[in-house]
Amino acid sequence: MVGCRFNAKNTLDKNYLYFAEKRGAQVIAETRVVDLQPLEGRADGSDGYAVTVESSTSWAKHRRTLTAQQVVLSASSLGTMDVLMRAKQRGSLPAISDRLGCDVRTNAESIVGVRFPGDQLDMSKGIAIGSGTHLDLSTHIVATRYSRGSDVLGFIATLLVTGKGWGRIAKWIASAFRHPIKFARAAWPFGFARQTLIFLVMQTIDATLRMRLRRRWFWPFGKLLCTEGERIPTNIPAANTFVARAAEVLGGTPITSWFEILFDMPMTAHCIGGCVMGADAKAGVIDAQHRVFGYQGLYVVDGSAVGANLGVNPSLTITALAERAMSFIPAKLDVDVSGLVIPLGKRERVAPASAASAARD
Repeated sequence: MVGCRFNAKNTLDKNYLYFAEKRGAQVIAETRVVDLQPLEGRADGSDGYAVTVESSTSWAKHRRTLTAQQVVLSASSLGTMDVLMRAKQRGSLPAISDRLGCDVRTNAESIVGVRFPGDQLDMSKGIAIGSGTHLDLSTHIVATRYSRGSDVLGFIATLLVTGKGWGRIAKWIASAFRHPIKFARAAWPFGFARQTLIFLVMQTIDATLRMRLRRRWFWPFGKLLCTEGERIPTNIPAANTFVARAAEVLGGTPITSWFEILFDMPMTAHCIGGCVMGADAKAGVIDAQHRVFGYQGLYVVDGSAVGANLGVNPSLTITALAERAMSFIPAKLDVDVSGLVIPLGKRERVAPASAASAARD
C-alpha cells in the first residue's frame, strides 16, 4: 500500500514490473492513456490499435501515439472503466458492451480501527497484514498496519459511533461535546500509523454499484467516474461491535471514517468489477478468455473482471485470472526471446507470453 520496509517480494516494483522488465518489457512511467482506437482499416481492431498517451505529471502533456497489434488493459477496475468509457463515448470503441460500468463491487468492505494515543505503543512495527478472523460465514476481518510516517489515512479518521443516517450523524456530533479530547485524538492525523491498528472488514454478501462518466458541480470542466443508482450499505453492525469490543479490551479508542458517517459512503481498498465476464455482450464486457466483445486482440485482465465479492484481499484471485487469461494465448514462434517488443517498420507488435512459456524460460 505504501511500500514495504522489509523487502517483501510481492510488491509491484520488486516482483511484477521487475520480472516484466527482465523479460524485455518496456515500462513507460508517469504516462496516462487518453484514447484507444483501432488502426485505420478494420473497425474490430484486427489490424491493431493506436494508443494515445500523455504525461501524467508535467504541465506539458507531450501527447503521442503508440501502436500495437494487441492491447491488454490492466488499469484496475476504476482505471480500466475510465479508459473504456471515454473511448466508447467519443466513438473510438463504439461496440463496447453497454454492460460497461455495471456490476461494480466494493468487496462489501468497511475500514475501522483502534487508536492508541500517546507514545507508549508503536503499532507500525511488523508486516502489513499478519492475522485475521472470521466473525461468521460471510464476514472476514484482518488486522492491518501502516509503516511509520504513512499518516494520510488519518485525515479521514474519526471517533466511531453506531447507527444509520441522520441519527448516526447526531450521535457523532454529540460525541464531540461529550468526549472532546477523545474525539480530537481520534481525528488527529499526525502519528496515525504509529498509533493505529486498522481492521479491514470484508464480506461475501453481494451488492453492486453502477458507474458512469458525469459532470459534477465541483468539477464542471470535465466528466468524472461516478456512481449512480442504489447505494451499497456502509454500516456493518458486526464490524462496529467487533472494533468497539477490541478497543475496550486493548484500552484504545474505536475509530471509523467520517465519509461513512456524514455521507453514507463506503470505504474500500478493493474496488472490483465493472468489466465482468458474460456469455455475450448483453451479459458482460468480456468473454471467458478475457477478450472484449466486439473487438479482436483487446483484453481486460485486472480486478474489473472479478464478478463477485470475495470477502478477502483479491490480489491472488486477480493473479490467477491473469495467468489463466495468458494461457489461452499461444506462444509466438517468431518472437525474439531477448525482448517482447519487436519493431515492425513503423509499428510495434507487443507479443504476449503464455504462462507455459514463461515457466519454461
